[in-house]
Amino acid sequence: MVPSQENPDRVESDGAVPAAPATATDGRSFRRIAGTDVDEALSFFTGDYDFRAPRVRRTRQRPQWDFAGVSDGLLSLRTARFLVDLRTESVVDDQVLVAWLRSGSSTLTFGGRSIDLEPGVPVVLPDAYELHHRDIGLNLVQLDKAHVRSLVGDADFTFDAMHRPTADGVRTWQSVVRAHSSTWLHSDNDLSPAARRGVVDAFVTAAVDAFPHRERWQSTVTGNGPEHARLRLALEYVHAHARDAIGTAEIAAAAGLSPRGLQQSLRRHLDQTPGDLLRSVRLDGARGDLLRGDRDGTSVADIARAWGFGHLGRFSATYRARFGELPSESLRTH
Repeated sequence: MVPSQENPDRVESDGAVPAAPATATDGRSFRRIAGTDVDEALSFFTGDYDFRAPRVRRTRQRPQWDFAGVSDGLLSLRTARFLVDLRTESVVDDQVLVAWLRSGSSTLTFGGRSIDLEPGVPVVLPDAYELHHRDIGLNLVQLDKAHVRSLVGDADFTFDAMHRPTADGVRTWQSVVRAHSSTWLHSDNDLSPAARRGVVDAFVTAAVDAFPHRERWQSTVTGNGPEHARLRLALEYVHAHARDAIGTAEIAAAAGLSPRGLQQSLRRHLDQTPGDLLRSVRLDGARGDLLRGDRDGTSVADIARAWGFGHLGRFSATYRARFGELPSESLRTH
């Protein structure tokens, strides 16, 4: 398997190999397989991507499919092509999948919304989704989720699935693909454990730098109904405007709810009032500024005012009740 000379972001097979994976002396496994049998393709892809009740419609008289991949358990570089119309559900719980479309079209549905993959634009896939592939050619990088979280140092770290990266993020990702794919994909490159780990960590670091992260608060509202969607809008608005002079009326309007509807929704799902929510977000923001602040050049009072706390004494008492220390101790200690 070698990188395409015309397109360094594409991975192409350079010859037939058995369906069973071959193992290099350094522990990486290599697999390349191709065919025209749709049932064989479904059996193969279902095993790798946990397809649930796939439905296939032929788009040509002779469907074609192929797959090539190199993996060591922490990192897998893969390319796939499946020239059919495929609808299915897919679940991948313990991996981070970064995908970008080479050809065809693909629509993923999750969380009550549908998003089309854009050719050449990498995104992190959700853990569970419905997909509709149409004659697709797809590149995939698969990372072990536990290793990603270990390297980041956050056991709850999660990417914000299907959010397009910035232009700089795309360039960051393309750079690591170009720099390391050739080394990883050649079976005659006998890589030491340190070299393999270096490539793995380079991909993880690039992913963390390139793709948006899902903040912890975004996981507090579970469910996909209209009320859940409106409540998430309310949370997004509060986190984006917590420094501003906002209150229940502004939050409710941003979420498309009445003030009473916002109060009921927050109480039902988060056991909070709008005031509780806003105060909590502002306290978190103030704490972040205190922890990052220069103790010789940062004023607790200035930070409190910046986050909407007009009374320094009440701010200090509320802060201590929440975090177990005074604002001045956070600034001085950290």
